[in-house]
Amino acid sequence: MKKARYNRISSPNQKLERQLVRNHPDELIYNDVVSGAVAFKEREKGQELMKAIEEGTIDFVSVAAVDRLGRNLYDVITTLEYFTDNGVVLRVDN
Repeated sequence: MKKARYNRISSPNQKLERQLVRNHPDELIYNDVVSGAVAFKEREKGQELMKAIEEGTIDFVSVAAVDRLGRNLYDVITTLEYFTDNGVVLRVDN
């Protein structure tokens, strides 16, 4: 499997360390600094990750918590459906 880790913080004042604790050395890291209110597919690193998935580079994604994917249920479900439709395995740490 080709692995990636997606992390998101809302502002540059916040720290990523808590989300990086469980990353695997083989994972490509995608770090976004953007509000959770912005849909995953509209985030800079979210778009990069989606492109890598579509190119077949990534088929496994890990996140610290499901709320890293979106703030509301619709955005989270939309992202989960995208992963499922593209054969991506998702691991949520919490």
